[in-house]
Amino acid sequence: MTQPTITDLATALDDVGRVDVVLGAAWDAFDVVGQLADALALDKSSDEMQAMLVGIKCADARRLLPPPEHGRPLELGTPGPGSAGLEPYGALLRHVEAAMRRLASVPDWADDREQLTLVAGHAVAAADLLMTVRQDGGPAS
Repeated sequence: MTQPTITDLATALDDVGRVDVVLGAAWDAFDVVGQLADALALDKSSDEMQAMLVGIKCADARRLLPPPEHGRPLELGTPGPGSAGLEPYGALLRHVEAAMRRLASVPDWADDREQLTLVAGHAVAAADLLMTVRQDGGPAS
């Protein structure tokens, strides 16, 4: 995934006027990081178990969200080396967490508060786990 795609998802996560766009962007973010986790699990310089846990968290979160309306998967690019190469993905997951917590605080979404809070929890857990997958200086996947 290229930086413009991360930027596009981040912009969509901030679209307070369109909840469907925010939820779709969150789903896409979990999908992309889940793909990344799958690739990292096969990378010899990565901690396979941590990568698998990231993937599980992303899959669990996606199950709580409606799939995006656009129906086309985003492509995963090659992250940079070491843990610094994973940082944009971790930051994206933290952005998802903030967006879900923001939605959970809106009175119109009170019925979905628990579900949105669970999604936010999965996002922050996946972000934290992702940053433990690689040791600094490891090669890109």
